[in-house]
Amino acid sequence: MSKTLKILLCSDDDGIMVKTIKSMVSGKGFDVNIVLVRDQHDVDSISKEIVDADIVYPDKAMITGEMIMSAEKVRLFQCGAGYDTVNLESARERKIHVCNMPGLTAQSVAEHAMYLMLALARNDRDYGQEMKDGKWNRGVGIELAGKTLGLIGFGNIGRIQARIAHGFGMKVIAFRKNKERGNDGLDFVDIVDFDYLLGKSDIISILLPLIKHGSYKTERLIGKKELEEIGGAGLGWLINTSRGSIVNENDLIESLRSGVIKKAALDVYEIEPLPEHSELRRLPNVLLTPHIAGDTKEALIRRYTLIAENAIKVMNNEKPRYIVKELQSVFVD
Repeated sequence: MSKTLKILLCSDDDGIMVKTIKSMVSGKGFDVNIVLVRDQHDVDSISKEIVDADIVYPDKAMITGEMIMSAEKVRLFQCGAGYDTVNLESARERKIHVCNMPGLTAQSVAEHAMYLMLALARNDRDYGQEMKDGKWNRGVGIELAGKTLGLIGFGNIGRIQARIAHGFGMKVIAFRKNKERGNDGLDFVDIVDFDYLLGKSDIISILLPLIKHGSYKTERLIGKKELEEIGGAGLGWLINTSRGSIVNENDLIESLRSGVIKKAALDVYEIEPLPEHSELRRLPNVLLTPHIAGDTKEALIRRYTLIAENAIKVMNNEKPRYIVKELQSVFVD
């Protein structure tokens, strides 16, 4: 007899998600009930549906301790690359697996960061649309070759972006917490101190997870002082495809308004969706995208495949892949 499996997806269906997950899980002895809560800020609907869910994919929805305590059947919170939206202490207390997806979207995010860099280099102008509108407004851009790219974070995404940037002829330096791990065999990358990177880079690319507590805290890592250091070096550009709260957004807005930061390209924000009244929407020297760096067809299929695979594992009392480091001690063999 097939077992019923309820999977709560706090996301809209992109045409790939439900199809991929359902096709993988259905043939493994389960009757699958997939529930979508399309509005990730719909706390009431998430709270209602989580009560009898077996598997939860929060995406960018906040999963509070109260929600977790009410979720009597949940066996797995399957997050994306970041897992800062899940209350880990409550998950620990309930002994519920929390997993993420390290590396699955790395290629897509690295490519998006390079796209943002290229767009800034060409003045963030939609020349194609201007041409279709009958205009002939030429502009002068810059070459990326010879410029210094500073990577704050040197994990899966950082290593890929470093390779791409190196192919463009850029000099690459990087800061990582575990400096002793070196450049992972990428001899063209110099691992440097944080302040040195801020003061020597033409372009800064933020590639860190959001960590709110402890010695590895990254929340508000970049504030007024750091922005002034970035703005005083080279081109003074900042790119963030990581998490919005790593940068003090008010300080960033002021630095963009005053010209301390010459240009910025952002895919992530302290509040998402970015509020309509946000000053970021009105500044001429900032390029904005709606948190889409990891959303490519290839990355999405890898993501949804892992959701299905880990769902099957936990329902069969097997250990899922990529349990977050904070909870690994709870599930030792």
